[in-house]
Parts: sequence; structure tokens; C-alpha cells
Amino acid sequence: MLRAISKQEFIAIFSWAQTAQDRLFWLGPHVNADSPTEDVWARLKGEERPSLGFWHNNKLVGFAQCYEKHEGARHIACLIVNPECRGQGIGRRLVNALLEHAWQYDDVAYVTLNVLPENTRALNLYRSLGFVEQSNNDPSMVPMTLMRE
Repeated sequence: MLRAISKQEFIAIFSWAQTAQDRLFWLGPHVNADSPTEDVWARLKGEERPSLGFWHNNKLVGFAQCYEKHEGARHIACLIVNPECRGQGIGRRLVNALLEHAWQYDDVAYVTLNVLPENTRALNLYRSLGFVEQSNNDPSMVPMTLMRE
């Protein structure tokens, strides 16, 4: 189940990124993950963009943002799964819930996301869900798109 999260809940989520690689994979290269949690929340525009927690069995197990980046599109960003729950299919369920959330808007023709090229687990997940890599001038990110069926 998806629902909006508060800044307080985000503080707990922030602790999930336990290593520098976790923070890089979660926030990307353009957010200083060593900043205080409130600064990261502000940089992610947590109060403006839909910041969504994913609950499974009444436990907060995932986080992502899903917002309008371009007219006719939604963008999935900053996806992370609680480390205690990784390897259990939670990421796939979270992405499917985010897609369901995005497709509820009739004007949405496609969903986009960006992933680091070295994040092979995420790349494989997104490919398995039908996302297609897009051409790009920035080698630090792989942009992907999923068109509405």
C-alpha cells in the first residue's frame, strides 16, 4: 500500500541508506547524501513532490517519489527498499504500486526514471517490468521510459 509520508517518517527512511553506495544508488550523484536529513528532504522537495511510503504487512518497507516531471508523464525517483526486506520482491511490488499510482491519471502516456549504470539489480528490475533505456548524453545515469499500454 502506498501513502504519503511525513518528514518524520523520512528521517527513519534515511537511515536505510547505510553505506555510501546505498546513498548514491538511492539519491543519485546530484544530492549530497552526507547533508543533514532535513537538507536532503528539502533537496528532494519532499513537501512539494508526492513522497510515498510503501507498506507491506503494516511495516514501512519502501520509499519513492512519483511526480509530474513533464506534461503527460510521471517520473519515479529516489526509490529505496528497507535493507531488512531486500531480496523479497518488495522492490518489484513498490514499482508496480508506483506505476498503478501514475496510471490513475488519464493524461499520463509514459513513466520515466533514471538509474545509475552500475546499479544492475535496479536496471534488471526495470527492464523486466518493460522499461526501455533511452539515449543520453550523461554517462552517469541511464534514463528509462515505460509507455502506457
